Amino acid sequence: MKRVILLLVDGLRPDVAERMLAAGELPNLARMAGRRGVGRAVTTFPSTTNVAYLPFLTGCAPGRLNVPAIRWMDRAGYGGRWWRERNSLRSYCGYQAGLLDDDLPADVRTIWELVPESAGIFTPITRGLLPGRNLATRARKFWGTVAHYLPRLNRFGDRAVARRLLEAVEQPLRFVFAQFPAVDGYTHVHGPDGPEVRGAMRFIDQTAGEVLAALTRRGERDETLLVMVSDHGAARVHTHIDLAEWFRDRGVPALSHPVMWERQPRVAVAVSGNGHATIYARPGVPRAERWPLETLRQPHAFGTTDDMVAALASLEGVAFVAGEAGPGRVGVVSADGYAEISGSRGRIRYCRCSGDPLLLGADRSASSQDWLAAYATDPYPDAAVQLQDQFAASRTGDLVVAAREGWDLRRRFEFPEHRAGHGSLVRSHMLVPLWSSEPVPTTGIRSTDVFPAMLHWLGEAIPAGLCASGSWLPGAGRMAVAA
Repeated sequence: MKRVILLLVDGLRPDVAERMLAAGELPNLARMAGRRGVGRAVTTFPSTTNVAYLPFLTGCAPGRLNVPAIRWMDRAGYGGRWWRERNSLRSYCGYQAGLLDDDLPADVRTIWELVPESAGIFTPITRGLLPGRNLATRARKFWGTVAHYLPRLNRFGDRAVARRLLEAVEQPLRFVFAQFPAVDGYTHVHGPDGPEVRGAMRFIDQTAGEVLAALTRRGERDETLLVMVSDHGAARVHTHIDLAEWFRDRGVPALSHPVMWERQPRVAVAVSGNGHATIYARPGVPRAERWPLETLRQPHAFGTTDDMVAALASLEGVAFVAGEAGPGRVGVVSADGYAEISGSRGRIRYCRCSGDPLLLGADRSASSQDWLAAYATDPYPDAAVQLQDQFAASRTGDLVVAAREGWDLRRRFEFPEHRAGHGSLVRSHMLVPLWSSEPVPTTGIRSTDVFPAMLHWLGEAIPAGLCASGSWLPGAGRMAVAA
């Protein structure tokens, strides 16, 4: 029986893991991956927990799934009645976390639905999991809450996952997903390369060694694809900008989580990560469509005399602001000027109109795969593809804001204080480790490519309509790029 075991280490930077590997601190993961199984991938934007799990479990990016971030507003459904219409103001960070399954499109099938002989451990995405296969769900809710306020207890979440993982290895399961939460929890409080993070990684390595031993004893080692990935990276934060407070300081009443009862708001600010924010003009006035950038620059958009798009883009900690420039066009604004993204995945164009907000140094017209291939040098990896995906979601705001490295976009209600964060399109947030018991590509690969690779190993048909731009064929001895 072919098997896949996916170990998702939340919030792990690839360079941190690679340094530990080179220093001999991860001997079991080194044995698992060998010489050709250590690589990197590009995650999705926003680079944040929950939505960045979706590629591994559905093969689709957040925009394709119309789940654009961990916080968003249904502009067509919210009419200003903050209590009656509270489910139109979504946050997966609290009691609404269980709504994520229902928010996924009906035409998208999760891996649980495609491979019923599966188990999920510490997973927030459960649609299609058979009864009794959602393992450690109580531990996830308990330790997820407790460790948020008492970060030193994050290790107990990882221990619950390890215990359930070793039990699952002994069962006739074809796919096992195990999410280890401690690295992300420690990273937010202590930084991405602190001793707590390294200790958590040594525990995961110990667990990987026990998994390898169990598979060898069962005679299943060669038939099992083992993959270790992360959903996002992270970077140290030295300055917090609270975007909701920034609007309020300029006389613009703002809705923002977790307090959603602002009187006559003129803007809603939904922050994820905290390096990503999606902004909705005039919440409470239902409308189906986004306003284009030209409209958002006008005084009536936010009820001020200023061009709020330009004001946002000029903030020191903001990398850029994006919005719809017109049908099929995404406008990008920064202190470096204005540019537009257009075209389709076959040929995506970046045109510098009055500046170069993505810092590419030139106009570019390239395929989706070529945009990915440039991830190693681009300041914002895969930016054109990722921004097009964001604005494919009807639930995305009128504006999307990405923070610079070292800055984030939320200060109030953030306890304990985040000393590191993620969510933006900067390299430290977007690059993740991809380690496998089978050789991995040495060129660019997206997190969305892992899903079809796992189905290929299991001998399952790969659904149409995925966001994967290339195919990783584990076990075939080669990597092939899809046409």
